Amino acid sequence: MAEWLLVAGLSLLIMATVGLVRQAAFRGDSTLLFLIPLAGLRQVQENWQNYGVLALLRVLGTVCLLVGAGLIYVQHERLEPINAVPGQVLRGAKTPAATTFVRSPEAALLMVQGDGKPLSGLIHGQTLLNPVRVTLINGVLSIHQGEAFLPDLSVSILLGWRPEDIQERRTLLITPAESGGPPVHVSWKPEGRSYPETRIFNEGYRLELALAPLGDQQFTGALQLVLPDTLRSYLVGDFTVQTNHLRYRNGKVDLFFDHPDTLGYVAREYLHTQFPAGAVASIRIENVNLRRASREGEVQARVALRDGTVERRRLQLEENSVGWAVTPGSMETRVLAAGAAETADSGVLGASAPRAALSPAVTVRLHRFTDLASYLGQQVTVTERDGSASSGTLTRVNEQRLWLEMTMGSGRAEINLREDSVRELMLADGTRLVLDTAGGGETAAAPAPDRASPDEDGAPYQGLIGGPVTVTLESGERHRGTLVDVDKRRVTLAVAMGSGKVEYFYDLGDVASIEEAQ
Repeated sequence: MAEWLLVAGLSLLIMATVGLVRQAAFRGDSTLLFLIPLAGLRQVQENWQNYGVLALLRVLGTVCLLVGAGLIYVQHERLEPINAVPGQVLRGAKTPAATTFVRSPEAALLMVQGDGKPLSGLIHGQTLLNPVRVTLINGVLSIHQGEAFLPDLSVSILLGWRPEDIQERRTLLITPAESGGPPVHVSWKPEGRSYPETRIFNEGYRLELALAPLGDQQFTGALQLVLPDTLRSYLVGDFTVQTNHLRYRNGKVDLFFDHPDTLGYVAREYLHTQFPAGAVASIRIENVNLRRASREGEVQARVALRDGTVERRRLQLEENSVGWAVTPGSMETRVLAAGAAETADSGVLGASAPRAALSPAVTVRLHRFTDLASYLGQQVTVTERDGSASSGTLTRVNEQRLWLEMTMGSGRAEINLREDSVRELMLADGTRLVLDTAGGGETAAAPAPDRASPDEDGAPYQGLIGGPVTVTLESGERHRGTLVDVDKRRVTLAVAMGSGKVEYFYDLGDVASIEEAQ
């Protein structure tokens, strides 16, 4: 706008002046009067019909010139004192000179003293305090102090490394004399301001960085960084790198943060509770679908167990009063590859497959059900005669049943199984405990009692599924929650607990009644 006013004003001024000079020459008047500002004013007043229009055009051109020049001056004054305006401030130089501190014995001593210790240092005159969050996202290694959206202190190194490409230890060494190293951004909040200032270093710094895979989307790292600023900024020490966008509050993951990484974290923690300790080799989140409008989500994960089993599990999640949590009873399982233990189980009734070649685990036969008491406190997987399996810690055993304690989310659930429904147990080390209470092998155990009568198959309670109910046991205990499922064997009840819901299982024969909660 200002430039166009200058061009238009200058053009009008020149054309009007040329027109006045030509008109004066034609009338025999002095042309010099129109070349000097305001000198021909009297001549114009006396001969307004001949000079009036050209004089007005000359005045208009002068006004346009003045307005355009004024706008340029105002814009220049607003842009020049940029450091006085609150907000993000960038400072830096393409070729900053390395200060003497970078190469000084003092800096070398600080590096030696901090090596092998938790990450610490001094950033722009401010001490780096724990807790410190270190992330590697989109190729940028960021070190943040403070839980706010804009950190109080931060150092970002633009490495360009993708986490999935780091399969082994990777190191980077930059000396003060080298050029072409990754840019280093240092941000801090000046006193009395809520927005940070940032300084960029492209050269002149000293950097030693090492990253190694730690598992579960994490890396372990070691850093030595000395910056060429006048405030002797440096960082040194070991740290753990996160590769996700999880938000933390008071040292814990914020489950209310709407992000696919939050859903992936909740699903990963839930899946770990579905297997005995040490049974999971890896969990890889394949896909996350977050529907913010309906406060729902879906996570698909690939679970690899140490026995070679590979499963794909799909979970539905919902946001409730405690944050994102897995919807009870929503998990779908698909076995992609059977493990050695499952293959061995499939050959129990057939003698054509050699057992030792399929599974080297030790098999122990128990002739009394109470012999399981010697394994109390251990992680076990109980396989029932219908093929279903339950995993947990063996807590109690009597002559008729056993009790398993299962960890779910931030809470625990205890289930009990009848002696006549248990086929075998497997310990965390692979040892199989086969029940041979009848003395004739696995097939000699007494058959399960027939409980499929119309009054005991759970049919009267099917209409209560999905709603709040009160379950009354034969012992008189009452439990309230959401009825998830009822079949011929058990009742599944979901109870809100911790960061989600915990599912409790009750044997249908132990249930006296199920009533709709008021």
